[in-house]
Amino acid sequence: MEVIKQNWIDAWNHKAFRMNFIFGLVLLTIAMIFTSFFFNHIQDNKEGVVLNDWLLQRLPAMDVSAYIVILMFSAACLFAFRGIPNPNMLITFLFAMILQLTLRMITISITGFMAPVGLIVLRDPMGSMLYQNRFITRDLFYSGHTALLCLFYLCSFKKPDRFYLLFVAVSVAILLLIQHVHYTLDVVCAPIFAFACFWTAKKFIGYQNAYLDGLESHLA
Repeated sequence: MEVIKQNWIDAWNHKAFRMNFIFGLVLLTIAMIFTSFFFNHIQDNKEGVVLNDWLLQRLPAMDVSAYIVILMFSAACLFAFRGIPNPNMLITFLFAMILQLTLRMITISITGFMAPVGLIVLRDPMGSMLYQNRFITRDLFYSGHTALLCLFYLCSFKKPDRFYLLFVAVSVAILLLIQHVHYTLDVVCAPIFAFACFWTAKKFIGYQNAYLDGLESHLA
């Protein structure tokens, strides 16, 4: 506990980190509120495209919600366990998550996919809270579950953690297809978008830190 406390004291004493962290929390709150309303709005839109997915047509639909939730929860717990003592790891994830939520609203609006044929309702308690206790079937391109796990992987440092998170990401992607919650395109493209969000977040934080440190030195 002392190490965790000292890490956060050191980080918080750095003005650039403090400003970025507060700014990030505000942006994340706004993005989550917008996401909730957006998904409920998109769900009520009756127009869209049903993709001809070769793989889904050959996969029998099965309810694997329990496996998906258990794997997601284990990955989240591991990431939290490693992230809480590491402020830099958390702030990178924070800004990457903001970008991901924003980008998904854009890509979902552009593509407008309808739910895959044979979709089985995914019983996900965390998703239900974000979606106002409503199961959303139109949040398709790209897969939020897969992208989130990819962000966990990208933001992690320890090799054993990365191996496990990669295993979970691949497993959940496959299970989402088995449950017909997503198209193959959704899960295949998710890592690409996750990497783009991670890379942009890293660059943004680096530029912000350099700018704020320079400004602080100038004003001193």
